Amino acid sequence: MNTKTLLPVFLFFSILTFVSLNIPFFWDGTFFSGLSVYFFETGFHHFIALPANDTGAFPFFSIYLTIAWKCFGKSLAVSHLAILPFLFGITYEYFKLANRFLNSKTIIFSMVLLMIEPVFITQSILMGYDLFICYFFLLALNSLYSNKKILYAITLIFLSLMSIRGTMLMGSLFLFDLLKNRNIRFSLVKAYIPSLLLWIFWAIYHQQQTGWYIFSPIRENNTEQFGDLKMLFRQLVYIIWKNIDFGRITLWLVFIYAIILQLKKKGMPKINELIQLIFIPLFVLSFFMILIKNPIGHKYFLPIFLTLNIAACYVLEQFKDIKTKRTLFTLITISLIGGNFIVYPQRYGNGWDSSLKMIPYFNLNKEMKSYIKGKKIETKDIASQFPLTNNSNYSYLNDTCSFYTDIEKNPIESYRYFLYSNIINTNRIEDLTKIKKDWVPENSISRGAVVITLYRNPNF
Repeated sequence: MNTKTLLPVFLFFSILTFVSLNIPFFWDGTFFSGLSVYFFETGFHHFIALPANDTGAFPFFSIYLTIAWKCFGKSLAVSHLAILPFLFGITYEYFKLANRFLNSKTIIFSMVLLMIEPVFITQSILMGYDLFICYFFLLALNSLYSNKKILYAITLIFLSLMSIRGTMLMGSLFLFDLLKNRNIRFSLVKAYIPSLLLWIFWAIYHQQQTGWYIFSPIRENNTEQFGDLKMLFRQLVYIIWKNIDFGRITLWLVFIYAIILQLKKKGMPKINELIQLIFIPLFVLSFFMILIKNPIGHKYFLPIFLTLNIAACYVLEQFKDIKTKRTLFTLITISLIGGNFIVYPQRYGNGWDSSLKMIPYFNLNKEMKSYIKGKKIETKDIASQFPLTNNSNYSYLNDTCSFYTDIEKNPIESYRYFLYSNIINTNRIEDLTKIKKDWVPENSISRGAVVITLYRNPNF
């Protein structure tokens, strides 16, 4: 295994981290940074978050950030640098996994795909919580392949306690392990017992402290509840869309081509294993996600996307014609880079936390705040929606606790101003349409795919 290939990739993510040091927590990243702020200010008394920040899972990510802040100071720079070891870890585990399937030349291209994968590179810039889940999944997978039983069992503990999705991924590893070994025996099952017991212990402890398991009562009336048959079908469509989005459809087409060839017995000895590595976690995640109303994000499938990169490279490696191989490599690269700039109508969601088109938002947001401050407009008079309503203390760690009013609290007619952006996560398209039609645009700025506009209610 030639580790020299890793050095430029490590350098790339180091540079990426240093140029991102001022980028704040974004989207639901503020959910976890808010919990870190709480721990930082109050201490680790019982590891239970305030209700608004409690996911029900063990808060490993937030605890890790808090410890980093305690040691080096609470700042965005420290937060970004604290994520860098996990970027290195993912890179190394991805490289190890690729070495199991690819030759030395193809591995280089697989590392390029890692660096341009839209969800991964965007989450790297945004200090994404899903990076931790991805790291522990890849570490567990490589430990399973290497028969490192103790490391595997320990990694499963971290994976299962990270989140419900981490527990799902542990379940997918168990199924993969079962298919790999063909039978259930204690030596296989025992690696999963510690993580299962600790997960149960945490769930019981959490219930005793809060009164609920897994699903928060704060969110039980909207996203964290079971959907009907129509919602189930809709969620399934979203899962398919998120998996082929951002140019990833080219990877899937190459991989599906390989599956068809395999059905015709045209000799790809490792393709069955790659099919299992991709479809087992995809099936397990999808099975649970389609049952719940929670909006499905691209980043939920990040471990699958990285495995898909390797699988597509393996397929291309089988082509004998160099010209064909290079053409397909080029098409995949262009599609993934170009995928960052795909923009859909607002009602369908754009995965702003999973593609690089969100980058202009941060400077635009600062410009709009300067405008609002210059006009001496009180933030309490401005309504908006998530993520613009996030507390700035959780986004920028600046201790100011500045935020706009959530439009959900009152009828839109009661507000003096509405701060609009196309990155808003909304189900109130009709209200937005009315505001755009009837209200007065006080200030509008745009850059790239991002637009921010301050509207004034004409009745004030």
